[in-house]
Amino acid sequence: MKESVWSPLKISVYRSFWICAFLSNLGTWIQDVAASWVMTHLSTSPLVISLLSFTMNLPMVFLSIPAGFIADQGHRRRILLAAQIVMFSAAAVLAFLVWEEKITESSLLALSLILGIGAALTNPAFQSVLTDLVPAESQTQAVLVYYMGINITRVLGPTIGGGILGGFGPSMAFLLNSFSFMGLILFFWRWPVKESIEVKKDIRFTQSEWKFLFSLHNMKLWIEIFIVTFFASSLWALYPTRGRIEMGLSSWQYGSLLGFLGLGACFSAVYSQKLMQPHRTNTSLSGAYLVYALGLFLMAIAPSYIFMCEAMFFAGIGWLILATLMNMSSRQLTGKSHLKATMLGVFLAVFYAGMSLGAVSWGAFARFSSTSRALLVAAIGLSITGFSKFIRHYMLKESP
Repeated sequence: MKESVWSPLKISVYRSFWICAFLSNLGTWIQDVAASWVMTHLSTSPLVISLLSFTMNLPMVFLSIPAGFIADQGHRRRILLAAQIVMFSAAAVLAFLVWEEKITESSLLALSLILGIGAALTNPAFQSVLTDLVPAESQTQAVLVYYMGINITRVLGPTIGGGILGGFGPSMAFLLNSFSFMGLILFFWRWPVKESIEVKKDIRFTQSEWKFLFSLHNMKLWIEIFIVTFFASSLWALYPTRGRIEMGLSSWQYGSLLGFLGLGACFSAVYSQKLMQPHRTNTSLSGAYLVYALGLFLMAIAPSYIFMCEAMFFAGIGWLILATLMNMSSRQLTGKSHLKATMLGVFLAVFYAGMSLGAVSWGAFARFSSTSRALLVAAIGLSITGFSKFIRHYMLKESP
């Protein structure tokens, strides 16, 4: 009899890891709402507000590959534990500064940068550990269950964050995020992964690795990921300005925006088995780009809170598909390399290069024009990318 998709949770070590990661992701989404809410009270400039997304994503560009390489050397436990402690401390300092009303634009950006550094050090090793906790035959389900947990936190986290902002203030949101790291800190402190995996290794980049990394096929993938995330970053950079400042949403309404993005992600997750089959990758990606572009367009013209929710819902549908399929494409590359965490680091570096450069670019565009025009231009750019990919795919299929 075919096992349930949730079957990896029957494995105690994986279940413990999943619960700790779930709570950590929940805290991260609560923090995202609180940080952007605080920044919109410190500044009304779209460029300054977009720097929040920029500082969170920038460390991924420069640290993901080195962090992945260090993890491949056999130091995953050390780097994961250190990164979680750094993020715990940064979130706690944020809570203190907000509570004492001493938070400034500079301190918020600096501490967000530190949180981004922690995330950059964590991600490559974190994703490689994920599949070490289950037997080989359950690895695909383990990854899927993990991302399903992330989708649940996408809905719950922002909604809870909005409620906390309204009832207790942003300092409580930052404090909860700080506590949310405790589970993973304890997990990595105990380190229940097989010792044989953590022996120190002498792994180096060979000429064949470099050729593989920068092959024509891979370069096309990296360029496409960069272009798409550059346009997609406009939503993350500008929704705080659009919702909090231009529409004057309440704390609960503002938090629920990301909740609706999470609902869209959950909606697409229901159909993920059909949409994310290998032979449909190009078609599904093209559709995801277009659906996300629709979300950007609706956000640009949204006259009210309801329209903003609809925009975030469509963006959530597209975001889950494009982010997951890009990740899966990169994971397929790692199967050909002994530098698995390093290759995942390359994907993360390219992905967040588009996100970070895009965030500051769209923030500058909105500063000198308007957020609506910036979102419209991003929607047009992503639509062109989606249509061109769709056309190229079918032209190749029909060619003899």
